[in-house]
Amino acid sequence: MDLRDYHVHLEQGPYTIEWMKRFLEEGAKRSVKEVGFSEHCYRFIQAMHLWRSSGSRGKWHGERATEDIEQYIKIVERAKSEGLPVKLGIEMDYIPEWEGEIRDFVLKYPFDYVIGAVHWLGDFGFDNPDYMPEWETRDVYETHKEYFGVLIKAIESGIFDIIAHIDVIKVFGHVTVKDLAPVYEKVAAAMKRANVCAEISTAGIRKPIGEIYPSPAIMNYLKKYEIPIMINSDAHRPEDVGRDFDRALKYVKTYGFKRLCYFGKRKRLHYEI
Repeated sequence: MDLRDYHVHLEQGPYTIEWMKRFLEEGAKRSVKEVGFSEHCYRFIQAMHLWRSSGSRGKWHGERATEDIEQYIKIVERAKSEGLPVKLGIEMDYIPEWEGEIRDFVLKYPFDYVIGAVHWLGDFGFDNPDYMPEWETRDVYETHKEYFGVLIKAIESGIFDIIAHIDVIKVFGHVTVKDLAPVYEKVAAAMKRANVCAEISTAGIRKPIGEIYPSPAIMNYLKKYEIPIMINSDAHRPEDVGRDFDRALKYVKTYGFKRLCYFGKRKRLHYEI
């Protein structure tokens, strides 16, 4: 079966055709016929203002915004012109107070798709090891509810084509025994209204939580609302392209999903699995 992996980051190497080919070569070993590059938008100088804050979030991002988005776009478009099976994407954080500016920013560029993600709750980078100590002072259940509340806003914004790693809040193993089913249903219902694609991510298997995003409880609601899905790796190195896709395919088929999404010029298409 020919597969696609649309959540792949080039950031550990240069923006060159040679570096991109390494991702394609590794993906081919796992039947991935097309790779979508989706750099973290915070890496780009042009997007630095989209994370501004009076606290640590702005400082953290300011230190990492070192690249030129035009260079990134140019190399991916060049790869396309040379016949390489790649797509141009972006992973864009949703920061509620800058929603309008985020929307304007992504519309400026010729992306094939835009991945939306939540990595910050105010100035708390909850999935960042640098912020691990803050978890010790937080109520896990309330933090989960806060996260999903922001995620629903991201979905409802209409900015994104794909919603990444839906329950990434669990990445370090901070899970709650309290029932979040009503929250999960609200997430799925919002995705249905917004007509967005849900990412099934194998990245969680490589993280401390050791499991696919999203959880079975969320998968039940994605199926109930017939949310379109795609399987991605969130690879940051060539060796992880298509990693654990065999496991993810079994996982989604268990819930009755029979096709996956892919994109071109912001248009969603599907293929059978």
